Formats: sequence, C-alpha cells, structure tokens
Amino acid sequence: MVGDYYRYIAENAKEAMLEEVKQKARAAYEKANAIELPACNPIKLGLALNFSVFNYEVLKDHAKACELADNALQSALDKIDELEEDDFRDAKSIIELLKENLTLWKEEEDDNQIDDL
Repeated sequence: MVGDYYRYIAENAKEAMLEEVKQKARAAYEKANAIELPACNPIKLGLALNFSVFNYEVLKDHAKACELADNALQSALDKIDELEEDDFRDAKSIIELLKENLTLWKEEEDDNQIDDL
C-alpha cells in the first residue's frame, strides 16, 4: 500500500518531488515483493499488478513491467490447479487483470516498433 500511495503521488508530482516519490515507491514495492507469499496469494498477485503498472506508467520501463507481470502470471498459473474454490475466485480476477495488461502493453510495444520503421 505504501508503494501505491507514492505511485499515486508520482502521477501528479513535478521535478524534484517526482524523483523522490519514484524512489520511495520503488523501495516500498521492492520491500513488499521480497516477502515470501504463495504465487496465487491475492496480496502477492495484487502487488505484482501494481508494481508492474508503476514500472509501466511512472518509470516508463515497459520491459520491466512486462517481466514482473509475466513472472507473476506464470507462477500463479503453475499453481492455480492447487487452489480451493474461494481462493481460486480471489486469484482469478487479478490474474485476468495481469493478462489484460500484458496483452495491452505488448500490443503497444508492437505498434511502437512498427511506427519506428
């Protein structure tokens, strides 16, 4: 949540404050990401979703955003069959958002590569 808070500030911050909140958001996301949770845990998946959005929208690091989202997605899909029904429903909605973002981001990258030709 701390990373999200700083990400929201970064979306409107300017100059020196922007750099400060970017660094604070990144540090908070990385600290949270280091916590060991099961791959299909909704908190773990939500963190991956938000951290990837931060990388894509704020840092403009599209490759890192796709890597984070794809790793979380693949890890979750490898374990999804082991979940109980309630846990499956919680994880499924976040997995769908990760998939949507990856699809959108990869389409944008493909469009940008075509424009660069």
